[in-house]
Amino acid sequence: MPTTKSEFIISCTRQLLKDDISVFLHQKESINTYGGWFDGDDDREFAVALKNSMGFEIFIHEYCHYLQWKNDKALWNQSMNTYDALFDWIDNPESCLTDAELDQSLHDIIVLEHDCEKRVLHLMTNNTVDGFDFDKYIRAANCYLFHYHINRELRKRPLSPIYKDEVLRDMPNTFSKDANYYLDKNNISSLMREAFLTEYD
Repeated sequence: MPTTKSEFIISCTRQLLKDDISVFLHQKESINTYGGWFDGDDDREFAVALKNSMGFEIFIHEYCHYLQWKNDKALWNQSMNTYDALFDWIDNPESCLTDAELDQSLHDIIVLEHDCEKRVLHLMTNNTVDGFDFDKYIRAANCYLFHYHINRELRKRPLSPIYKDEVLRDMPNTFSKDANYYLDKNNISSLMREAFLTEYD
């Protein structure tokens, strides 16, 4: 029998609370410009803006980051060592990271996020949730994984949400289980690139 999105959120939230994670589910479209996050450091915080147009999808994505933190500490800890380097470089014009440092940060971000998306698709395949749109989620996952290359190229964060329908329609609707596919920026087609650039202007 299909589970409703609310029932699934309640079930996951109970598991988070069992592991002493502080859970904040906001009835708003964004939280400080973010759709949500999972922080496995000392704060142990899980937050999602449920009124976001992708609120449920963000919830399960962040829940799968929690599962990484809980079940694959090696992967989680490796990425946490370098994850913020790319964003610090983007946000701070005076930052002078080497290409090797940026390469490592980009690599570790995409590997972590790709593993997270695989977990989401596995979770949703094994739990029938009423109204979950696999096609839309896969397009969004492809968009999310590839947009990090644009962040680095332009040294900018997107100015608007990357999940607009007019962007997702130009994204692939198949998901590669090989992270190397997403690590290669040459797999961004010209059509995808044009769609991405509308989010940075």
